[in-house]
Amino acid sequence: MEYKIISGRTEEIRRVWMPTKRGGQRVRRGTRAKKSSVRKIMRNEINAVKSLARTLNCNFGTGDVWLTLSFGEGEISWEDAQAVFDRFLRKLRALYRKERGENLKYVYSHGRKNEIGSARPHFHIVLAAMDYESICALWPEQGVTYRRLDGSGDYTGIARYMISNAKGEEGKKKFHPSRGLEKPVYTEPVPVCAHSRMKLPKDASIREQTETRDEESGFYSAYVRYVRKEKERKGNGARVSARSDKTNVGGKPLRQPPAATSPVRGGKGEEGGDAATSLCTREAKKEAKN
Repeated sequence: MEYKIISGRTEEIRRVWMPTKRGGQRVRRGTRAKKSSVRKIMRNEINAVKSLARTLNCNFGTGDVWLTLSFGEGEISWEDAQAVFDRFLRKLRALYRKERGENLKYVYSHGRKNEIGSARPHFHIVLAAMDYESICALWPEQGVTYRRLDGSGDYTGIARYMISNAKGEEGKKKFHPSRGLEKPVYTEPVPVCAHSRMKLPKDASIREQTETRDEESGFYSAYVRYVRKEKERKGNGARVSARSDKTNVGGKPLRQPPAATSPVRGGKGEEGGDAATSLCTREAKKEAKN
């Protein structure tokens, strides 16, 4: 069988084929060995990456924002860090609702790891386009890394980073979306021949493609992820991006954040976001409030 998963401009096709008979004999599925805890964790992480990527691809695009929010010097517990973040998010949602008249869309995750292991508490959040100065004014700490999403239409790289950076307990959520977000569309599975070629749209730009074949059982699976071009406006042929004319809260054009005053860990322009990052300094926060 074959089915498609549509998340904005990003589409995935998954094909699975298992013969019922081979050489006149019915194929028996072997007893499934119990997965080790390590394999199970890896599988859950892969699923979490795909789930988050689909959420991002459905709801965010050019001009939207990817933030890393960190804390200054001194010890802080996760309970206290979460309380600070919750207050910040409430104020951010209230500001957005006041200026736009609609609810803020966002997805956040806890940042508990870095390249060398455990890290100080911090948060990653992708949200609808908002002004850099407004965010700095609301975040009570010094560390704000601000990136704008590019127009790739596929933010799997950001999802992979957020999930790998999060150290969640088994069975706990790896990311937390706001209410009312659009969900990916799953098409009805259709029967296919394992040896037939996948039919891709002419405008498909392939980002990932895998194939698995088990000679003993005859099991076959294939997967492809691709991005389609932006649709063209009828009449003048100009390309349309639903988010190409993004403005800040208050209707002002997006402004470039000030240059970083010091390196920010994890701010190297991971796939799906541009490389422009900045650290919200005390001076920038004062300027934003004035």
